[in-house]
Amino acid sequence: MGTLWKEAGRPLLPRALVWAATLVFALGLSVPVVTFRTGLAHDTFSVLGGIVDLAREGDELLAGIVLAFSVVFPVVKLVLLQHALHGPLSAERRARLVHALERLGRWSMLDVFVIAILIGAMHLGILSEASAEPGIHVFAAGILLAMLATRSVLGLLREAPVELVILPSGRAARALSLLALALFLLGLFLPLIVVEKFRFFDREYSVLDATRRMFTEGERGLALAVAFFVVLLPLARLLGLVWLRCARRPERFARAVLALEEWAMLDVFGLALLVVVAKLGSVASVEIRAGFWVLLLAAALSLRDSWALRRP
Repeated sequence: MGTLWKEAGRPLLPRALVWAATLVFALGLSVPVVTFRTGLAHDTFSVLGGIVDLAREGDELLAGIVLAFSVVFPVVKLVLLQHALHGPLSAERRARLVHALERLGRWSMLDVFVIAILIGAMHLGILSEASAEPGIHVFAAGILLAMLATRSVLGLLREAPVELVILPSGRAARALSLLALALFLLGLFLPLIVVEKFRFFDREYSVLDATRRMFTEGERGLALAVAFFVVLLPLARLLGLVWLRCARRPERFARAVLALEEWAMLDVFGLALLVVVAKLGSVASVEIRAGFWVLLLAAALSLRDSWALRRP
């Protein structure tokens, strides 16, 4: 495989994507991404500034989570992508490295979803609200460029395809896949959290309702990101898993279903929701509702099918 890698020549597109992701991501860390307004006062934060603010308020655990997923991991990923392109690695180690980066890359979107949830949930009349700044789109673009760069580097690995296992198609197996799909659809409509301030203002947060509100209130970029990565792609993945249980020639579709796994970010959204619950707990009363647990169970059931597609 090492010879085949060298025969790829000068990998201009992967290198260009890695450098573009690095530059855009670095800019996204420093420019304003969100503004919080309370009464007449307002504070604007960058990704790094928001992490510092969490630490100053005593939320060291939250600051550490956001720092790890939104800063440390993307930086390490970009460094390792450069190493995969130019480092003296064996073919096997290079392939393992790039595949690991591909599977974990979506977790770098944590901060984007944190801000999207804050905007949807923290809108308590004149008391407090959050609004996105252009920097969040720059930051998201850096993360997505890094994911595309990983796919591009992966394309240089002319390796044998991953061996897939045909999913069992018994009644019990089909029932579990259908249950995951049904729970996901139900979870999109049910409230995930309820935010209450002084018992005068409250806001229920469901995925579909908050996405609609963000779109109608001008936050179209974040609304589209949530709709695409948290609604449409997970839905396509769950439908694909159900199809694999029922199709006569499922091997034709198995790789397409696995390819969706990198981009379907329901599990990342769930972690972002927990971060927001802890963050808002200092300024309002926040309760987790049934929709959160329903979506979490749907994600767990779908992961079970995805793991079964790969031979141990």
